[in-house]
Amino acid sequence: MYLANDEIVNALWLLVYNLFIIFLVSRKVYERFGTYMARKTIHFLSAGVSVLLAPFVFKEAYLPVFLAGLMILLTLAGHVWRLYGWFQVKGNYADIYFNLMCTLLLALFWNYNVWIGVLSCLFMAWGDGITGVVRNIIYKRRTKGIWGNVAMFPVCAFLGYFILGYVGVVGGIFSCIVEKLEIIDDNISIPLGSAVLMTILRLL
Repeated sequence: MYLANDEIVNALWLLVYNLFIIFLVSRKVYERFGTYMARKTIHFLSAGVSVLLAPFVFKEAYLPVFLAGLMILLTLAGHVWRLYGWFQVKGNYADIYFNLMCTLLLALFWNYNVWIGVLSCLFMAWGDGITGVVRNIIYKRRTKGIWGNVAMFPVCAFLGYFILGYVGVVGGIFSCIVEKLEIIDDNISIPLGSAVLMTILRLL
């Protein structure tokens, strides 16, 4: 394993950026808009930005997977020792699940088709993220109201088409359906389910 100096620097910058978003920016959002919006801020600015940048700033999977793994430990620590009360909710482990999925998908798809892994995570980070923002504005509470999915569809469709063409669009549509159904926690079902579907479609 060889890690170039510039990749190590990129990893350090990305780590500092994520800690800044999680411990400062999302906390400010919490003070103004509450826990739910603080969580969505982390979806957009921490997870989404980091996952999208990873293929551009790293040549190998080691460092992005390591950073994603650190996020698992960070969120797990909050639930085990002391909640980060501005974005974590007691008994709700969605933040851990999403970090697990990001770590898993980056590791699995980096040397196969990294953009399947990236896109499936973005469906959750930005696609599901926009549902929370819209629902918070319209319904003023946490709910699975349809307007969240109406907003999620163009975001996922655009991301899907821009990154993987029609395969990505289908994956985006699937993500919107799964988010509404919520058979399993959508932090698992959206990224993992869309990644499996898009992989199958690429093989056809």
